[in-house]
Amino acid sequence: MTPLDSLYADDTLSLAQRTILKPIQTWQHFSYESSALNCQFEKSCSNFMVAAILEKGVLPGVVIGTDRIIRCNSAARHYHVQHPNARIQYDGRLVDPLEWVREPKPGKMPLLATSLSIVPGLGRAYAGHPVDGLFSFILVAGFAFNTYNHNQAENPIMTGINASFMTLFWLADFYGAYRTAKMTPPRNSQP
Repeated sequence: MTPLDSLYADDTLSLAQRTILKPIQTWQHFSYESSALNCQFEKSCSNFMVAAILEKGVLPGVVIGTDRIIRCNSAARHYHVQHPNARIQYDGRLVDPLEWVREPKPGKMPLLATSLSIVPGLGRAYAGHPVDGLFSFILVAGFAFNTYNHNQAENPIMTGINASFMTLFWLADFYGAYRTAKMTPPRNSQP
């Protein structure tokens, strides 16, 4: 039994919510069977995406959840503890709430970070998270490459699937660059 099982039984979910939550439910059934797939965050990435979808709507929630997936990498703990408001749960997981704490005077310019994301990953790197930027670049470039190859092979279904994932990860990169810049404390206030 996963957290999404009881929620999925709720009759108040829209068709769009049910459609997007079903693959997440399937992932949870698979990932909850292996401790090797435990998430380093509290809420786990799948539960974070579910919360984002339910609170923000399907498209914004998926973009916000995808940003979290990009941030769930080997540098996450390093980036997390740099923030003055960082919290770590008793079991060592990083507390990363859906509503993040904005710096009143961020150390980086959020609109510049967002603009730099025209080149995937560059905005995140500018905002001080180069590993997140690298992951973002690899994902967007990889799906762009696959989109091109499937288009050349005249495979419209795979072209559309890859183009959709490319667009999703790119949108998450714009959001993530803005979020990271807004959360970056001024240089003199970092621990």
